[in-house]
Amino acid sequence: MPSIAHIHLEILMKLLALIACLAFVPLMARSQQTVTEPSTEKKFPAEVTFKNGETSYTVSVTGVAVRKKVIIKVYGMAHYMQNPVRATRKDAFAAILTDGKAKQISMEFVRDVDLGKIQEAYHDGFKSNCSAEDFAKIEPLVNKFVGYFTKDVKENDQFVLRWLPGNTIVAIVQGEEKPPIVDATFAKTLWSIWFGEDSIVDRDDLVSRIAE
Repeated sequence: MPSIAHIHLEILMKLLALIACLAFVPLMARSQQTVTEPSTEKKFPAEVTFKNGETSYTVSVTGVAVRKKVIIKVYGMAHYMQNPVRATRKDAFAAILTDGKAKQISMEFVRDVDLGKIQEAYHDGFKSNCSAEDFAKIEPLVNKFVGYFTKDVKENDQFVLRWLPGNTIVAIVQGEEKPPIVDATFAKTLWSIWFGEDSIVDRDDLVSRIAE
């Protein structure tokens, strides 16, 4: 017959296990939180953690948006930033277009898109978001980047773009990570496709969670 002390120990251990489980539930809930882009109904995690080399980054969603061509939906997207802070819209855009904090763009397509159209869209996006002089300087890098896209896009395919400290751009295209491109003008111009004054989406939506 177990002693009273043994029974008390068993009860204590069960209580400790229950407390540990209850403490773990909020952590799981936070890790599983998602944000939905309402137009495409695409869901994105509220927080993303990834490694580059030996450095680990955690980025939080700043907003979601939809890319449309006229009225046709092309992809839903989410933008993430390392340790984002609340700011005015103007300051939020300025911070996002400045090197220093890790940032990420995640895109998930809602329709098939021909390879040629993807390549053309990126080439035109770079050309439209910097001066002719700057474009001439970064054109070899633009051509390298455009060359990362080698297949037609199918519905539900994903693109991930990361802007890491040091003006390093890492592209993950349909699950394949491409060699990094390091250049300040290139990085800012790439992000300006979505965050510049001539954004191809409603850029306000992409800072809706941090803009005051």
